[in-house]
Amino acid sequence: MSEYILSVQNVYKSFGKNEVLHGVDFHVKSGQIHGLVGGNGAGKSTLMKIINGVYAKDKGTIFVNGEEVNYTNSIGAQNVGISMVYQELSLIQTMSVGDNLFLAREPVKKGLGLINKKEIIKKADEVFKRLNVDIDPTANVEDLSVGNMQIVEIGKAILLSKTKVLILDEPTASLSDVEIQSLFKIMRDLKAKGISIILVSHHLQEIMEICDEVTVLRDGMNALSKKVVDTSLGEIIAAMLGESVAAQGYLEASGKRSDAPILEVKNICLKNKVQNISFSLYGGEVVGLVGVMGSGRTEILNMIYGLEKPDSGQIMLKGKQVRVMHPEEAIRNGIAMVPEDRRTCGIIADQSIRMNVLLPIWNRIKGIFFIKDREGVALTEEYIKKLSVKCQGTEEEIGNLSGGNQQKVVFAKSLISDPDVFLLDDPMVGVDIAAKSSISKLMRKLADSGKAVLLVSSEFDEIAKIAERVLIISDGKIKSQIVRGEGEISESSLLAAIYTA
Repeated sequence: MSEYILSVQNVYKSFGKNEVLHGVDFHVKSGQIHGLVGGNGAGKSTLMKIINGVYAKDKGTIFVNGEEVNYTNSIGAQNVGISMVYQELSLIQTMSVGDNLFLAREPVKKGLGLINKKEIIKKADEVFKRLNVDIDPTANVEDLSVGNMQIVEIGKAILLSKTKVLILDEPTASLSDVEIQSLFKIMRDLKAKGISIILVSHHLQEIMEICDEVTVLRDGMNALSKKVVDTSLGEIIAAMLGESVAAQGYLEASGKRSDAPILEVKNICLKNKVQNISFSLYGGEVVGLVGVMGSGRTEILNMIYGLEKPDSGQIMLKGKQVRVMHPEEAIRNGIAMVPEDRRTCGIIADQSIRMNVLLPIWNRIKGIFFIKDREGVALTEEYIKKLSVKCQGTEEEIGNLSGGNQQKVVFAKSLISDPDVFLLDDPMVGVDIAAKSSISKLMRKLADSGKAVLLVSSEFDEIAKIAERVLIISDGKIKSQIVRGEGEISESSLLAAIYTA
């Protein structure tokens, strides 16, 4: 019998030409809570989905309780005792708690084939008794708190009596401090009952508090694996960053910051995602907005740009309150946005570069009956040259360009309307080093020309290279602000600030 309930050895996984996991090992002992951490793109989710049967590994071996296992879906994983609770909850809001627990595996009345509601309630009560919580099986899921919804998901996962390993993917992302402690109590109770738990989390302090061991992935490879009592927050952060990370030089501002703010955000709230956020943006500066995925950073940009409507609060442009209900209104008010997912939200992949660049200004270049093609081509060529887009010309299909050049076209589309405020949501994702350098210089140039730039980025070295101020956001709240010259803005300092917020 192996000392490990789960042992993953030398696992590789590629998506097309992109190799995501490069010979990863991962071992979980019976009756322990094992933390899995790493930066965005480190391979955590891919590894967990392989263990849970969502993805097939390209190479490697998985052992459960010392025996090699091979399965091709999540049902196969459940059959060997592995269950997973994903960050995005899968509950059906309009159904009862009990019906959600037994969805697609409902007990039926003998001889009649009808669903046995009494049996559902009885077994649901048994599940919640096992978790030491009091949740009404007849209540609708939509009436529960987020914390209790998370508990119902865990109940679904352990409903199978054979569950040996429970994977929790960012379970605390939307929970309050009280709900987190309630979840930790449940995790400790399950651990005492012999269930091993894998906790995937961006919150390193939670890892230090609840986990017995921790594994760090970096760039799809093992960077650290230790008992929590034998390591430290600093060592984990260093493993996440890697020793090869070079210091980035600051692109110093050459322009002057405006005397008055261009954009003011006052006490905006959005459901349980954003809570009383307030800050100001001045012309001539780049401000970083930094937090882990799910912290509320993208929702803030979406509200400013009109993609989501705040429940309360104000947005001010040049001292006047504005109500931006749609991106078209944002553009009219001088706000442009480079979205996080350029392929889904930033480009029309099967259209030409020209068609993409001109999208925000069709009204400006149309005649009485037709688009002024000559003017449109000239404008597109101007921005292709200005941003050094490598292409075959304005009519090349944008989907044929590299990721970095696609991103430059998205920037061109934003620039062409001559906005005062630029909202940039992870603009460096999926682009090469040369393109990152080019985009950083472009952001600096925009700010120096008097524009206000709000930059969300998962690449903290780029934030450190460009930002005058950085707002640290966690759990939908701005927890702190670092001002260049008053505090250190570096990759390591930002990572430490985020994971200790």
